[in-house]
Amino acid sequence: MIRSLLILFMAGLASAGAAAKPDVLVVIADQWSPRFVSWDDPQVRTPRLDSLAKEGMIFDACYVTSPVCMPSRVSLLTGVYPHNHNLWGNGAQYYPKPEDAPMFLDIQRAGLTTAQIGKTHWTAGPAWHEQFKNSGAFFKALGLDRVEDIPGPPDSDTGRDPYSEHLRKLGLLTAVGKDLHDRYVSGEFEPRASLVKPENYHDVFTTNLALDVINTQPKDKPLCLVVSLHSPHPPLDAPGDYATMYDPEKLTLPANVPEKYLREGHALDHAKTRRMLANYLGKMTLVDDCVGRLEDAMKARGTWDNTLVIFTADHGEMMGSHGFMTKGRFYEESVRVPLVVRWPGHVKTGRSKAPVQMMDVYPTIVEAVGGEVSPRRFAKSLLPIATGQKDQVRPIAVSEIGSKPPLRMMARDARFKYWADEEREYLFDLDADPLEQHDLAQESAHHETLNRMREKLLTHLRSTQVNLAEGYKPKVQRLREAEGLPTKPRGKGAKKSQ
Repeated sequence: MIRSLLILFMAGLASAGAAAKPDVLVVIADQWSPRFVSWDDPQVRTPRLDSLAKEGMIFDACYVTSPVCMPSRVSLLTGVYPHNHNLWGNGAQYYPKPEDAPMFLDIQRAGLTTAQIGKTHWTAGPAWHEQFKNSGAFFKALGLDRVEDIPGPPDSDTGRDPYSEHLRKLGLLTAVGKDLHDRYVSGEFEPRASLVKPENYHDVFTTNLALDVINTQPKDKPLCLVVSLHSPHPPLDAPGDYATMYDPEKLTLPANVPEKYLREGHALDHAKTRRMLANYLGKMTLVDDCVGRLEDAMKARGTWDNTLVIFTADHGEMMGSHGFMTKGRFYEESVRVPLVVRWPGHVKTGRSKAPVQMMDVYPTIVEAVGGEVSPRRFAKSLLPIATGQKDQVRPIAVSEIGSKPPLRMMARDARFKYWADEEREYLFDLDADPLEQHDLAQESAHHETLNRMREKLLTHLRSTQVNLAEGYKPKVQRLREAEGLPTKPRGKGAKKSQ
């Protein structure tokens, strides 16, 4: 009788433990400037994200490991920096080997169903075909139970991804492909509404697939769902009313946008930049509506109060700041991203200024679901900050990019940002100069700070190398251990063991 009760008691504990595991919902936007978030800029209309931010913690100093898509996303998947995974920019013939990319495997081992819907952008070229017969086998090896890879809006009629097939069924693929091709050729920042209606736009299509995952997931099985949307990444083709919901004349630009500047062969000014920004913000509001639909589905599933929700982006967008468009730079607009972490009863509300990396999302999830992070990862869980146990988990955040030596590297501590490119060094005091309009690198009064930031970056590089000799024991030590002997011979006068 007692044994039966004990068995029932232990089974109850196991069941309670399983039920306590949270669902996880991660939304990754593409090319979202940290300047344009509703909790800092009231002209941005994203009420669902604003609600999440009020219920969770905002990380105001979150940086991507590289200010372009692919290396940033690979760092999230692998938990290591570009100088570890060796992808320093977009366009390389590359794929992450499953043994080096354990994010989803670690989550899967903790008992969760894993799914990524939308843009993956972990591979370029046919390299993975050498090991796997198809993409399904590749994704399975990465630890994903379900994947719908949607690279973005098609710029031709040859696409075979799920969204291209959707447009083909609607008879729209050829027209949409030509429209997008023409945009890219003439300049992807021309603000003009999409040819498709909002209900057929790629972000909405991706969200619909994600909703199917939520709605079909067994209620007794926790879910980790990553939804990777393409917006607000150019082209600036917000669909329908999203293209006109912001009045360019009523928008204000950051003070670091020049009155006139030249980019991609186009002469730009504040009026043209505001028109681009209006469409860009429209795409942000569309993403917000998609987030709201995902939230509603999780509420209908009944797990919303025990769902870890994370919103972030793979990199930012310059949108005219310092006279630049697109990404690939170490200015705040490009290298910093929004990061919101919400988990009722666990994560405190408020804001953190601690320097963190976007790839820290990976170990944060693993810790939350009771798993173990694979060894040799340099990403760090943010739960110690989010739960109020620590003020920071790393001394600096870094970013890296380059296609030729010397490669460009950036370091950001609690106050200063330092970077070096192919020609020179830069230094900004982000407390006094958040728009990075006053470079201090050449000022003698700041040489000590410059040297300190160089040293911090050097220490970081020395501390984040994958060391395959870690844990090695010399042969003498191994032999002595095998014989049950002390690993070191006793010195003269050492006490005998009792």
